[in-house]
Amino acid sequence: MYQISVVIPVYNGERYLKECIDSILAQDIKEKIEIVLVDDGSKDSSGSICDEYARNYDNIHVYHKQNEGINKTRRFGVRVAQGEWIAFSDQDDSMLQNALLLMWDKHEGTDLIIGFPDTPIHRRELTLEECRENAITSKLFPPTPWAKLYKKEILTDDIFDFPKEIDGEEDMIMNIRIMFRLKRAPHFVFKKIYNFRRNLASVSHTKKASLEHEELFDRVREKSIPTEELPQYMHQILWSRLNGLTGPAHSEPELLCDKQHPYMRRLREDIKTFGYHMNFQEWMLLNLCWPWLYKAFSFILIVKNFLQYRLGLNN
Repeated sequence: MYQISVVIPVYNGERYLKECIDSILAQDIKEKIEIVLVDDGSKDSSGSICDEYARNYDNIHVYHKQNEGINKTRRFGVRVAQGEWIAFSDQDDSMLQNALLLMWDKHEGTDLIIGFPDTPIHRRELTLEECRENAITSKLFPPTPWAKLYKKEILTDDIFDFPKEIDGEEDMIMNIRIMFRLKRAPHFVFKKIYNFRRNLASVSHTKKASLEHEELFDRVREKSIPTEELPQYMHQILWSRLNGLTGPAHSEPELLCDKQHPYMRRLREDIKTFGYHMNFQEWMLLNLCWPWLYKAFSFILIVKNFLQYRLGLNN
């Protein structure tokens, strides 16, 4: 039995895959680690690379399946993993040599350990309630599954069950569902332990923003939170909804000008019901009346967010 299984979904990742696998083989507690490579129907040499590693290392196990996407691939990897704890890595990223050891040293008394892909902006343990708030806003730690260590038993099938239209936000929904599944607070490793390769060609950076997508994402998010607990977290949800208007304000400003659009109307009603106080940016995104002004204002916000992302200032 392994202590930790590292699940790596693989799809056309030949460029950086070896670097990723090698970084896990080099871990300080490598004798306790299983590496699960799940080839999601790759069309390049990724599958062959996986098979070569499996022939050379007893603790590397490879599974080839038809293409189903990242969520079903992660779920498959968790199902076949033999470890008591699960870590995830993306195929084009890598782990620092002491990443798993640092997280493993914190595993007593919790079901989730959280590390960072950048130097963290805070260095205090968070309560479970604070972690749930952050799962919605992603202000204090990223919503990604990597740079974390999970007790396998909390990664049930429903954690990975999303509508296929939720492209780019699967990680956030997964994070929310896990946080509301937990009964005790996560532990933290306040260090950079993961090398995240920023990919500006990913779905989350190339998909067209739309109110339809924001509305679907909002529905899935609310269903991921127990109904009786929703009111407690509505301020965080409203913050996320308002910030989510930036993309649609640029791609379809006419819809935001339509003050009777169902999503915009519900947003206004909830702001009033829950007494949410908007800042200047949020007020502008909700109340502008001219498409050209929406487009100009949102462009400024998009450039600001892009620069923050490129410079790694979001975390």
